[in-house]
Amino acid sequence: MPPDYHPLFPYNLRKGQNKIMSDIRSCLEEGTSFIFQASTGSGKTICVLAPSLEYAEREEKKILYLTRTNSQQKQVLLELKKIGGHIGMGLQGRNNNCLLTLDDEELKKGDADELSKYCSDRKKEVRKALAEDEDSFSCKYYAGLLNTDMQELRSWIKDYVPTIDEFRERCHAMTTCPYEASKVLVSDAILVTAPYIYFFMPFIRRRLLEWMGVEMDELIVIVDEAHNLPDYARELSSGELSIIGLERAVSEGSRLGDPALGKDITVSELVRVLTSIIYDISSEFIVEDDGLIPPNEVRSELMYRLGINSNEVKGIVKELKLQGELVQERKRDEKKLPRSYLNSIADFLTFWMGMERSQYIKLVNGGSNPSIEGYCLDPSLVTEALNHCHSSIHMSGTLEPLKEYRDSVGLPFDTEAKKYPSPFPSNNISVFYTKKVTTKYEVLQQDKSMLNKISEQLWHVLDNLNRNTVVFFPSYRMMEELVFPLSTTDTFVEAQRMPQRELMQMVEEFKKKGGVLFSVIGGRLSEGMDFPGDELEVAIVVGVPYPKPTARQRGLQHYYDMKFGKGWEYTVKAPAVRKILQASGRLVRSETDLGAVLLMDERAVHFKKFLPSMKLTQYPLNDIKGFFETREKGL
Repeated sequence: MPPDYHPLFPYNLRKGQNKIMSDIRSCLEEGTSFIFQASTGSGKTICVLAPSLEYAEREEKKILYLTRTNSQQKQVLLELKKIGGHIGMGLQGRNNNCLLTLDDEELKKGDADELSKYCSDRKKEVRKALAEDEDSFSCKYYAGLLNTDMQELRSWIKDYVPTIDEFRERCHAMTTCPYEASKVLVSDAILVTAPYIYFFMPFIRRRLLEWMGVEMDELIVIVDEAHNLPDYARELSSGELSIIGLERAVSEGSRLGDPALGKDITVSELVRVLTSIIYDISSEFIVEDDGLIPPNEVRSELMYRLGINSNEVKGIVKELKLQGELVQERKRDEKKLPRSYLNSIADFLTFWMGMERSQYIKLVNGGSNPSIEGYCLDPSLVTEALNHCHSSIHMSGTLEPLKEYRDSVGLPFDTEAKKYPSPFPSNNISVFYTKKVTTKYEVLQQDKSMLNKISEQLWHVLDNLNRNTVVFFPSYRMMEELVFPLSTTDTFVEAQRMPQRELMQMVEEFKKKGGVLFSVIGGRLSEGMDFPGDELEVAIVVGVPYPKPTARQRGLQHYYDMKFGKGWEYTVKAPAVRKILQASGRLVRSETDLGAVLLMDERAVHFKKFLPSMKLTQYPLNDIKGFFETREKGL
C-alpha cells in the first residue's frame, strides 16, 4: 500500500481493501470512471473516501458523494469524521431541511418546485420586513440566518463534521434555516454528500456547482448503491397523467369559473375529453397491467374529439399553462403551497408531444387509477453528465453484470469494471438450489399442481428449520397464495404498501422474537436493512425474479436489443441477478456471520456464473441443517 494512504485510512486493513483503494487511485490519476462491486462488509465507503480525499486535496478537486437514502449520507459523514481533518457537508431538499415543514402538514406534501416558490416568497417578505425595521417575520428561520454569525457555524462544522440531522438540530436551536445555511457553507467543504437528484436534475446541478464553487471537470462524483441509478434515471425522465390528477384539475378549474382555453373549449371540456381518451385506450390497449399506445393516438384523438388542429392543441396547452400559473400566483398571494393540477397537466402534455420516439415509449396503465405515461427507455439521457466530471466512481454490493450497468448509464466502453471477492471466509455462506419446482409462467399455467409442490417444499423447510429466516416471493399475489393459509404466530408478513414506520416496527419485532419473515424480492427488505449475527440466518428465494413481461418491459427489451444487441441479457436476466444477490447479501456481514441461501427454482442453474459456489440439493432441509452444524462445530 502506498505510504500516503495510511494517514487517511483510519482502520486496520481488511483483506482486499488495499486493492480497492489502489484501483480507485489509478482511476483518479487517469481522470477516468471506475465501476466496482464489493460485498457488504468490505468497507466500500471508507475505501472510496480515503484515496478520493487524498487526491482531491492534492489536486484541488472536490468530491460529490451521491446516495439514495438519508442513512447512507449519515454513514459517509461519520466516516469522514473518523478520518478527520476535512470539512464535509450533507445536503437535503427543503422537504427535509425546511424547519417550517416540521409543524405544517400541507408543506410536507410539497414537491421541490412548490417548496422553492413558497420559500422564495417567504424570503422576500423577510428581507422587506428587515428593511422596514419590523420585528415580525413570515419565516423566523430565514430572518435568523440573516442575523447569524456564520463563522460560528463554519468553525463548528470544521471541528465537528456533523451529520445532516445534527446540523439541522444545531440550526433549529439557533433559529437559523438549515437549508439556506448549508448553501452558504457548502463551498468550504471538500466533500459534499447529497441525494441523486442534486446531480442528475440539470437545473439543480447547475445551482449545486455554483454553491460548491467548482466546474464539472473539477468534480469527483461517487455513486453509492449504483445498481439503483438506471431505474432512477428512467423515472426522472418519465412523466404520467392519471385519472385522479384530472379529477383534481376539474375542481381547480371550477374555482376559476371554468375558463375558456380557446375555440370555446373550457377547462372542464378539455379534462372531460382527456379522461374519456384514457378510459377508451385503457379498454383497447391494456393487456393485464399496461399497454403500448401508438405514438400519435392521444394527440389525434384530442384533435378529433375537440374538433381542432395540431397548432390549436398547442395553443390550448399554452393557455392551460397560463391558467395554472394564475392558480399558483393566487396561492402564493395567500401564502399557501403553490400547487396547480392545471399546470401539471399542461407540463405533461408539453412533455408528451415533445418526446423523442426512439428513446421513449407511450404507455397506458391500468388499475384503480388508470393513466397514460411517457416512459424513458434510455437512462443515459440523464446519466451522460457523468462523462463531463473529472472522474466518477460507481459502487454497489450487487452491480453484476457490470457491462450492462456501464452501457445503461452511458459510460465509455473502455471504463474499467471489477468485482472484488468478499473479505469473509467463503465457507461462511452456502447457496443451494432445487429442481422440480419453478415459478415459470408457462409451467404454472399448464401444471396446476406446481404451486402445491412449491408450498410443500417450502413449508417442509420452514416447519423444521428453527432458524431466523426470510422468504422472498416474486410477487405479493404469490405470497398471499402460499403464506396466508398457513401463517402462524411465528411469522411476519410484509403487506403491500405497508407504511415505512409499520414495516420497521415489524422488522424490529422479528429481530427480537425470531421466526419467519415473508417479503417480496426487490423490495425494501431485500436491500438496505441490516440483520447482524443470528438475527437473520437463512434466505429463501421462491422462483427466479425475472421481470413480468409487461408492455413496459417488452419495450425496454426491444430498445436494448436495438442499441446493444442484448435485450434479454440486459433487461431480463440482469435485474434478476441483482435481486438474487441483494437477497443473499442480507446474511453475511461480518467474519462471524453464517448464512444459507435456498433458491427454489430449477432455472437457478443459469445463475451459476454469479453464484459459483451454488450447489444442487435434493434434500434442502437436511443440507441447510448440515451446513450450520458443520460450521458451528468449526469444521
